[in-house]
Amino acid sequence: MKKNILVLLRIMIGFAAFFVILLIERAGIPYKAAEGNSLIVDIDKITHYKEASGQNRCLLIIDSGDENSVKASEEFKQILIDIRVPFDIADIAEQIPDPTGYDKVVMAIKHLTSFGEQILDYTTYVENGGKILFGLPIEREETLDIIIGKLGITDVSYELIEVDYFDPEEEFMLGSTDVPYAIEDYYSSSMQVNLDESSEVFATCGSTPLIWRRKYGDGYFVVCNFGYCEKAYRGIYSSAYSLLDDVCIYPVINAATFYLDDFPSPVPKGDGKYIRRDYGMDIAEFYTNVWWPDLLSLGKKYDYPYTGLIIETYEDQVSGELKTNTDVADYYYYGNMLLNAGGELGYHGYNHQPLCNSDFVYTVDLGYKLWEDDDEIRDSLTELIEFSTGLFPTARLQVYVPPSNVISKEGIEIIDNEYPEITTIASIYTSVGDTYSQEFDVDESGMINTPRIVSGGVKDDYMRITAFSELNYHLAASHFMHPDDLLDEDRGAALGWESISSTIEEYMVWINESAPPIRHLTGSGIAGAVQRYTNLVIDIDQREDGITIKADGLIDTAYCLVRVNRGQLGSVQGGSLTYIKGDLYLLEITDSTVEIEYTK
Repeated sequence: MKKNILVLLRIMIGFAAFFVILLIERAGIPYKAAEGNSLIVDIDKITHYKEASGQNRCLLIIDSGDENSVKASEEFKQILIDIRVPFDIADIAEQIPDPTGYDKVVMAIKHLTSFGEQILDYTTYVENGGKILFGLPIEREETLDIIIGKLGITDVSYELIEVDYFDPEEEFMLGSTDVPYAIEDYYSSSMQVNLDESSEVFATCGSTPLIWRRKYGDGYFVVCNFGYCEKAYRGIYSSAYSLLDDVCIYPVINAATFYLDDFPSPVPKGDGKYIRRDYGMDIAEFYTNVWWPDLLSLGKKYDYPYTGLIIETYEDQVSGELKTNTDVADYYYYGNMLLNAGGELGYHGYNHQPLCNSDFVYTVDLGYKLWEDDDEIRDSLTELIEFSTGLFPTARLQVYVPPSNVISKEGIEIIDNEYPEITTIASIYTSVGDTYSQEFDVDESGMINTPRIVSGGVKDDYMRITAFSELNYHLAASHFMHPDDLLDEDRGAALGWESISSTIEEYMVWINESAPPIRHLTGSGIAGAVQRYTNLVIDIDQREDGITIKADGLIDTAYCLVRVNRGQLGSVQGGSLTYIKGDLYLLEITDSTVEIEYTK
């Protein structure tokens, strides 16, 4: 009996949908569901997972006896993995390693005392052509005094100095502006130093040099006097690393994506305090007549397609038979306009309850319920998929965004193992509370991870420097927002839509001006870009008369960021070079062998 009722209900929904389609078409919005600009390839094409190749190995030196070094070493490991540098790890708490035979050395340490006079082996190594990156501010100790002049330091204090912003030289990094990048929760973290005239400074905080390079003999020292070694600032450290070689080349994603969480979804009824204040409209009128037209206009003006993430209902039911939403007119109206504008749709949730069963323990109370068990989680996903594909049968929905970026291990496993139509999980890059923090990568199961980097329309120093860092690290930008941001003071509602939309526009302009070659992609588009980025293995042979790159794992095209510290690049075979700014270029690889003319 229950099954017959469900079948009848589905039929009724189908008839209702048909009439809605007719109404929409008569309103001038044809029913058209595009597949978006998906680049996703089959799982069997992914055979590499950020593997590094080549003979030029790097030595990463850590100190397991120092908590700062332990934390920093995790960041440097990930950086070297992402930029495809083969490396070995040596712990000075066990023994002092020999740098002989390594192309580069990265010091993820603050204290040099353990080296004693053996530190001179490292200066000799550099004098003979080696390259060392001091990745953290160095504490003033006797061993530092032995090499102080070789690093270009003429004077150094025993006290560290507060660094409250990062100000890169205009041509050094993408996204450099007249306004330095402020640091939240700053503290005394950097060496107070003066440098000699032979030192090249690339970033400062007032009179404090934060990144500099010093030639010594045939090699180079690079010092990163920036003491905030965490995920949000990886692009600063990778940029410092890129100053070591004559030419530094590493894979990047090359994609910018804008997500609309909870869209389409049930439109709240009634008034929003600040919407009524500024526009004299209720919420539904505002969405239709202001918010959505403004976003469409911004997307068209700056050539950004949106990825909308569907919520079926805002009921907080987490057990029992899930009711199908039959009020679908708004879904057709907004969904088809989004698709017709070149965007795509993905999944957000049956409701806004994260996929966490009764065993999950929230460390922060977000007011959410727990699903009774894994079967209830499965039912919610099945209902969401049937609802969404029923509304947009010719669209291909592949991206899942967890509600509030929260999802349990069990929820991930269920999606991964049982819902092959979901190829991508897009959560968040930097972790807050119980959120699911991701790397840009592909799991061995084939699941693609595409974390979102920044959100909303409130100007925020932490998000600003994180966006700047990621643009230089992965050549990636991503942003998400919600229609109901205008209903929540914590998300800037009191500022008003004019202010919020202006901030979003500023971000779009900043991306376009900072990295003109960056591709504007949908959620599945950046997922495909991450597949190609993950699968690329590059072996670089750099000579005085040319550069040869062997690209294993090339699916069709891939991208690398190129910094030319010394010399000049010429013609390219097997790809193309696009100048960006300063010493930075974007290399598009189209063949498994790339030849670049180079004059030192």
